[in-house]
Amino acid sequence: MAADGGKRKVPTRGAQLRYLEAGLDVLGGRGYAGLKLATVCEAVGATSGSFYHAFPSWGEYTSELIHYWRETRSDRLIGNAREITDPVERLEFLIDIALNLPHDSEAAIRVWAAHDPDVRAVQVEADEERRQFIADAYFAATGDRELSERHATVAMYMLVGYESGTRRSRDDLAWAFRTFVEHGLSPAGEE
Repeated sequence: MAADGGKRKVPTRGAQLRYLEAGLDVLGGRGYAGLKLATVCEAVGATSGSFYHAFPSWGEYTSELIHYWRETRSDRLIGNAREITDPVERLEFLIDIALNLPHDSEAAIRVWAAHDPDVRAVQVEADEERRQFIADAYFAATGDRELSERHATVAMYMLVGYESGTRRSRDDLAWAFRTFVEHGLSPAGEE
């Protein structure tokens, strides 16, 4: 029995957050294949013993990592956008969000999701929440539900295509989103 009576000490949330942020950085820098205990510990500058103090197992860590990504890189951003009442301003804000997402990390999460059904479920839910929020913003601006749903779906295609692409230009993505929003807000989609 351990000197502390066999009880596991509760890790600080700060320690856990360092590992979670490091995991997202590893995904962004090394891709899904690089998401290993050693690389996460190296990124934090800690030992595996320290890791296992913060998380009881690698499986619990990776589960928390994907949920942390959703909370901080999707849910929280949508919450910020909800605060904008003007629908056109909200769409502009969504463009800024899309341009500033951690695209390399998101691309790695999409690869990870192809190998892990639990990760895929979280990623699919996040994508659908994003798509629906975009559709609702378009609908608030245009009053046309069918067209709003289509615009939201295509906006997600652009985002996922950008994240999965091999030739990325943030300027081109910004142009594409802005042009697409302007087109979607013009009467009957006319220029």
